[in-house]
Amino acid sequence: MRAPRVLAVDIGAGHVACGVFGVGASGRLVLQQFALEPHSSDPTHENRWAVEIAQSLGAIVTRRKLAGSAAIAVPGHLALTKFIKTPSVAKEKRVKIVAFEAAENIPYPLEEVVWDHLVVADDGFDLEVMLTAVKFDAMQALCGAADAAGFPVERALPAGLALCHAFRYNYPKVIEPVIVVNVGARTTNLLFVEGDRFYIRTLALAGNAMTQAISEELRIDFAAAETLKIQVLSGQSDLPIGSPSRAAVQRAASSFCSRLQLEITRSAVNHRRHSGGGAAVALYLTGGGSLIEELPGTLAEKLRIPVERYEALKNVDVAADARAAGAEGAAQVLADLVGLATRLVVPTETEASLLPPALTAALAFRKKQPLLLAAAALATLALAPPAYYLHRLATATEERVSQYDGQLMPLRSVQNRNEENLRQIVEARKQINALTGAYETKANWVNFFTDLQQRLVAVEDVWLDRLQVLRPAAPEPDAAPPEPPPTEPVPADGQPAAAPAADPVPPPKKGPTIRLALSGRLLDVRNPQSKVSPESLQRVKELLAGFTDSKFITAVENERFDTNQNGLLHFDFTLVINPKQTL
Repeated sequence: MRAPRVLAVDIGAGHVACGVFGVGASGRLVLQQFALEPHSSDPTHENRWAVEIAQSLGAIVTRRKLAGSAAIAVPGHLALTKFIKTPSVAKEKRVKIVAFEAAENIPYPLEEVVWDHLVVADDGFDLEVMLTAVKFDAMQALCGAADAAGFPVERALPAGLALCHAFRYNYPKVIEPVIVVNVGARTTNLLFVEGDRFYIRTLALAGNAMTQAISEELRIDFAAAETLKIQVLSGQSDLPIGSPSRAAVQRAASSFCSRLQLEITRSAVNHRRHSGGGAAVALYLTGGGSLIEELPGTLAEKLRIPVERYEALKNVDVAADARAAGAEGAAQVLADLVGLATRLVVPTETEASLLPPALTAALAFRKKQPLLLAAAALATLALAPPAYYLHRLATATEERVSQYDGQLMPLRSVQNRNEENLRQIVEARKQINALTGAYETKANWVNFFTDLQQRLVAVEDVWLDRLQVLRPAAPEPDAAPPEPPPTEPVPADGQPAAAPAADPVPPPKKGPTIRLALSGRLLDVRNPQSKVSPESLQRVKELLAGFTDSKFITAVENERFDTNQNGLLHFDFTLVINPKQTL
């Protein structure tokens, strides 16, 4: 059985470090292989950062032949970490409470980030939780760059949490409050550790701040300033002691040390105020940006606590291959790398995953693939005999069906002719119904006007000025054609089936409702020179009542009367024609 191992990838703002870890016979971590590839940390190249990561990983694959499923540390400039306190509740209720707190404390909509949480402490009264998040697009780009280079990501956790795991592994006996400072290119991770509790804060102050200050003072580009900084601070520069360039680097380094000390002091005070923890008794310094010679002394003097260089390989054995690759000389960038591998020797340690859900699902499926393939193979073997039997049965059935089709072909021809004749009968009956309706209603207009005239004569001294037919709009034609009548199967005895009885033709549908708009006047004979009398109004109402008694009219609508003209009553109304007596 293959021994467990971890391929750890630390993706920093200015470098990519890879390490293959295993477990030795003594139970300690062993760094078996190592590779380090620097790249540009210029913040103006932000849009090219994922491309440079892919190129650096590709170079590692080419030089060191390292590749495979990897665990990555998400750098501080991408990962957000926040610590919150909530009342302690049962574990089954924590999910909702943590999700609510995440929505309140993460400054992006939760659907735009990958986030997780980790319980730091639970004393039965208060629950201390670490929230961590990274923007979904940035994490997708990071994982895509790693996968493209041959490092599909199977674990992803924030660099600050990896640093915490590494410190607890390398310094298991340290239980007093301490501070671990990891100075990178773009960010500095502050880790406050006290027993089982920890706190992480990410500062936007790091090595790039010195480089930017040198670039602005000497008016050179960022890459040249970075090279000058590394040469001067590492003692490899040939510049004379009093040269302006060396002085600019020294001033930038001194300014950076002072600013970092102030940020550490402020963070320590805030942490103690909110957590109630004790004052730190020591500070451990690591990271590529921590190699400034005066930095440990400045921090020790201002913070008044011992400052030590963090030993990233304190409890890690280094194999000959990794030693030859320069692992021991690059110990300052190995802190997060070791933290990704401690899971091999501390399987119970908890993690907060920043792996996108799609990759998590793909990883779970990949782990189940061998079982699924084995199950599929067994299912295939189990189904082979039934499949062979069913294939032979289907072949015999198809041969019999072909024989029956040849016998039924003449009968189907007769059936098709019967169906065509039935269709012609239905069309003829529809035409007969249409002609019958036209014949029955041809005299309705004459009868209607006769009835209308009689009712006007009965009231006397009334006439019509206008009669307008109001027909409804024609309905939209149906989009789909009518389905053909169902066909009857031919019986097995070979005789054609009897033609089905013709469906009774439905009676003609009632026509759409027609309205007639009428306008007219009524003469008030007794009062020709004055306003219309109530008697004339009563006569008009009798006229309207008479209309409703007509078999052609179902209702009278929209009655309006105008009595402004002496001796004449103007009226308007609408007659609703009876659909059964359509015009």
